Amino acid sequence: MADLRVLVIEDDPTTGAVYVEYLRKVPGFAHEFTARSVAEAQRFLGARLRETSTFGIDVVLMDIHLPDGTGLDVVRSMRNVGYEGSVLAMTAATDRATIRSARNLGAVQYLIKPFTFADFESRLAAFRQLSTEYTGGGEISDQAEIDRMFGARTEAASSSLPKGLTESTLAAVQERLTHATAPLSAGEVGEAVGISRVTSRRYLEHLTRRGDVTRQPRYGTPGRPEHEYTITAP
Repeated sequence: MADLRVLVIEDDPTTGAVYVEYLRKVPGFAHEFTARSVAEAQRFLGARLRETSTFGIDVVLMDIHLPDGTGLDVVRSMRNVGYEGSVLAMTAATDRATIRSARNLGAVQYLIKPFTFADFESRLAAFRQLSTEYTGGGEISDQAEIDRMFGARTEAASSSLPKGLTESTLAAVQERLTHATAPLSAGEVGEAVGISRVTSRRYLEHLTRRGDVTRQPRYGTPGRPEHEYTITAP
């Protein structure tokens, strides 16, 4: 199977360069172009269509918030003219409306920043496996096989705990957030559970990536900006 051609949409040049480097390390993917805005992405895609009558893109790896719109705007315009490729969102956006929009536009992975190369690699590996399953013709008559193919899009999200995290402490962090009457910072959770702020943040970010916790900026506090966390409603 040929390498999947990737369009990166990311406004931060440093982050975009990191993604390109990550892509070089993951077999089966080839970086085509990095756009730092909606306008730049549309110029690139428009030129591709004029030259070859196709986008020549198999995967859109997108951030959500851009200076002149969103990555969703780019993907929506591509879908409107027949793009059938895949979308992977890699973003700090954690609001439900954005996540629903990404899913409705066909996002097969949604990875919340900040994340490690291991997180990136596991999502792309799961996606690559899914792409391989869909390649080729013929029919599949076994429901279990079809279920496995559709389930591949979420397998990566249910991976084991990152190194250094334990189930017991994770449960304690979740328990504290569940009974909180207001959003809590990493320091506040750490103090209640008996762990450091840095360690608390690792657990909270893991829960955020899993979708169990929502993160938002805490405004009105002096000094270094911080985030606060809320348990996701069932």
